[in-house]
Amino acid sequence: MTAEISKKTSSGPVRNWFRGVLLDWDRTQMLICFLLVGLLALAPLFIHSTYYLGILILTAIYAFIGISWNIVAGFTGQLLIAQIIFLAAGAYTTIVLYNNFLVSPWVGILIAGLVAGLFGVVVAFITLRYGLKVDYFALFTIALMVALRTLFLKWKYVGGAVGMWFSLTDPAFDKMIFANKEPYLYIALGLVVIGLLVQYRIYRSKMGKYFLAIREDEDAAAALGVNTSLYKMLAVVIGAAMAGVGGGFYVMYVTFIEPPQVFNLGLNVEIVMAGPIIGGLGSIAGPLVGALLNKPFAEIMRGALTGGRSGSSLIVYGSFLVLTVMFMPRGVTGVLHVIYRWIIRRFTSEELGEDQNGPA
Repeated sequence: MTAEISKKTSSGPVRNWFRGVLLDWDRTQMLICFLLVGLLALAPLFIHSTYYLGILILTAIYAFIGISWNIVAGFTGQLLIAQIIFLAAGAYTTIVLYNNFLVSPWVGILIAGLVAGLFGVVVAFITLRYGLKVDYFALFTIALMVALRTLFLKWKYVGGAVGMWFSLTDPAFDKMIFANKEPYLYIALGLVVIGLLVQYRIYRSKMGKYFLAIREDEDAAAALGVNTSLYKMLAVVIGAAMAGVGGGFYVMYVTFIEPPQVFNLGLNVEIVMAGPIIGGLGSIAGPLVGALLNKPFAEIMRGALTGGRSGSSLIVYGSFLVLTVMFMPRGVTGVLHVIYRWIIRRFTSEELGEDQNGPA
């Protein structure tokens, strides 16, 4: 369709930009994401409540970590359910480096990504070595999360069951300690932009095509010469490293960590899985769109239904996820894609008619 339009429409700069961006769904998704990030960046001009700014910060963090899981589960189809183990690895690395070795969080977060990536290599190697796929792969990651929770509860060096706090001092840029919440929001949005660019680059690259081939039919991809083991490991490592960076920043923001907090399947669903699933697993905009819908909704449910009715918010929240899966199996971006295709068909047919018949 794009080639036909290129021949029959004029080559002005506006139309060239339109054909180059708006006729490409992937680029359109990136445009939507950048617009959403821009709106979030402007939020402090209108939102002065620290509570609501805190929700936006957590939303951005969830979006970044959701991107990390989208690369693993959305692009390659690997059911790495307990992605939060890499977030925990990054969080503990950052806080230990800061409290015990006085390493700046700016550096600690990068080291956290490296540690989580190496942990991802170990996890991927074990699962590939023993041929764990689909359900067994998912169960292995959940079992690993439970085992790590037990280990960290007993490990005194990382605080054991008591957990660890940041040794907070006066606000200082090098220690990533700020007097207000706005800087945390902009750092989180910076991570989201980096995550979107990495995800988009992977999706459009040859490696991304291999990821998608593995997701659709691993045996067929292997028969065509794709080194499926290598690319599945790459997906896990990239996703783990990004989750580690997100975990490092997450613990810097909340300033506290304990094993039940981070080795928690419920939190794993809320942070890692809900956003991409609601937004559209495997899509470029899905993690960000899903996080923007998921986190604020979850907080509204907690605030409205928690008092005196324990568990009510979880029932409503879980029902929302179930309804999303039932009626929007491709997520919100799947619905947006249908609308997008209808608009493009309508617009391009009018463009072709005008060029063939001349302006009215």
